[in-house]
Amino acid sequence: MFTHYFTTAKNAIKTYFKIEERNTTILTELRAGTVTFFTMGYILAVNAAILGDSGGTCDGSSPDYDSCQQDLKIDLIYATAISAGVSTLLMGLTANLPLALAPGMGLNAYFTYDVVGFRGSGKVSYENALFATFIEGFIFLALSMTGIRFKLMNLIPRHVKYAMTAGIGLFLAHLGMQSAEGIGLITQDGATLVTLGGCGHNNLVCDQYTGLNCFCEAGTYMQGLTTWIGIAGFALMSLLLAFKVRGSIFITILLITLTSWLRKTDFTYFPETVLGETRYEYFKNIVDFHVMDKTPFVLFNGINLASNEIWVALVTFLYVDMLDTAGTLFSMAEYAGMTDADGNFEGQTAAFCSDAVGTIVGSLLGTSSVTTYIESAAGIEEGGRTGLTAVFVALFFFLSLIFAPVFASIPPWATGPALIIIGSLMMKSVLKIDWNNTRHAIPAFVTIIVMPLTYSIAYGIIGGLAMSLLFFLADNTLAACIWCLPNKNDVVNPVQLEVEYPQDKVELTIVDPEIL
Repeated sequence: MFTHYFTTAKNAIKTYFKIEERNTTILTELRAGTVTFFTMGYILAVNAAILGDSGGTCDGSSPDYDSCQQDLKIDLIYATAISAGVSTLLMGLTANLPLALAPGMGLNAYFTYDVVGFRGSGKVSYENALFATFIEGFIFLALSMTGIRFKLMNLIPRHVKYAMTAGIGLFLAHLGMQSAEGIGLITQDGATLVTLGGCGHNNLVCDQYTGLNCFCEAGTYMQGLTTWIGIAGFALMSLLLAFKVRGSIFITILLITLTSWLRKTDFTYFPETVLGETRYEYFKNIVDFHVMDKTPFVLFNGINLASNEIWVALVTFLYVDMLDTAGTLFSMAEYAGMTDADGNFEGQTAAFCSDAVGTIVGSLLGTSSVTTYIESAAGIEEGGRTGLTAVFVALFFFLSLIFAPVFASIPPWATGPALIIIGSLMMKSVLKIDWNNTRHAIPAFVTIIVMPLTYSIAYGIIGGLAMSLLFFLADNTLAACIWCLPNKNDVVNPVQLEVEYPQDKVELTIVDPEIL
């Protein structure tokens, strides 16, 4: 009897998620979901730390501020896990795509440091900033359900879309080489902005108030064992991928994580420092049950829409999140080989709606905008091709509500190698760009280079679109001028150029300069 029900359920899952149609297996989807979660699991602690810097609902002048902050950050870990779990589950069940969502990095920093300000020093309160995020979610939901959001994405030229995939790959590799989400190979430098680091995560010198602006002291470069462990992990992962070992990314992440949990070593995640002891005390709990009381539904407290700053924040949330999500969705679908010749992919409307619902849920619980994560590429590389991958990721996020101490203790040098590897694999999309066509090459290059250097997918897309628009306007203006020439029919040796744009092709006749 049990075997019958098991077989029936298994067949139902295969049919619903189109497992065989997409040439995958349930076990592969589980492995892909596990890798995706491990790769992006850092968001639980990092998002809470960044949003916690806003002060949240804690009174900075109160003597209980530190105690309030501790409860606030646990609330934010839960808010992150729930919003990520709900949106990712929707992505899997409705869009059938192997993509995971969570509160976006970059947007959370803008929310904290530019809108609310460090410890509430900005012009918009934490509650009002959440309300702006709440409104943004409903606007996105309306745009997604009417198809407008997808039509806006289709306006992006094809060469810029391919460049987005490569740009996101470089962005991922950039993250994987830093200390917050990676192996710590590069650090900040006052003169060159970035430089060789490698002194180890436990030896970085950071701002004592924000924990940011970290650098290596002179004479400590490349002496940190955590960086070397990350480099060794990168080498191992590369070899396993080259020999097509199944689960190579997962195996490497798990091996480094377990090794880094050992204490009394120079590469432990729990060094004998204040931070290390705090991490270890939290990790020892294994299971944690927490009642949220600092962040849920506070967005409705003291709503003030009279401030210009809240509307500026709303507009910024809108365009950055829209471009971030559009770029990531297309790039991940393209990387998985799921796009057609026009850049469309199955489940795109539902995918956009999942992102919008996640943002609404996140704002209600106290966190910033939710977006699709580029770390989903790790699961795709592991073989994930259906929404079942996303469902497994969502289950891990829900499990993290109970086992948060364990999942929040995955060291960045364990997941950093995966980000670098995936970044290298995503670069193959540049082969689809016509580099001999200046009108394609320059916008594509701007898109690719701006993403990692500005730490923003949206800014890269804006740069590429701006250059495409410049060429479009120049070509059409020149065509109009030629049409107005009195001797246009006597043009000698015209040069025919064909320029491809999203919906049309513009043919130009360039006049021989000697005629003019």
